[in-house]
Amino acid sequence: MGDMGEVFNEMKRYKQERRASNTEKSTQILVDRGVKFDSKNGGAHLIVYADCGKVIDFWPSTGKFRVRGQKKFQGGVFKLLKKYIKEPSQ
Repeated sequence: MGDMGEVFNEMKRYKQERRASNTEKSTQILVDRGVKFDSKNGGAHLIVYADCGKVIDFWPSTGKFRVRGQKKFQGGVFKLLKKYIKEPSQ
């Protein structure tokens, strides 16, 4: 295979590893914060139950999420937590 093919394959492997790492880290953040969610498709899709009563579809590999009933996608596990999950009282 030529140099371009090797570069392409290396980039593909890197993206797969990064998405797997994002999935693991984002899911663990939710677990650590005590957020209620259901895991679907082997953890690729999480259904998050927000404190405000909203249901949020979250894809941890990309960080994208969408509140059910809304068309707009948003990004980032920390943004999801800040906007929709209350901080535990200490």
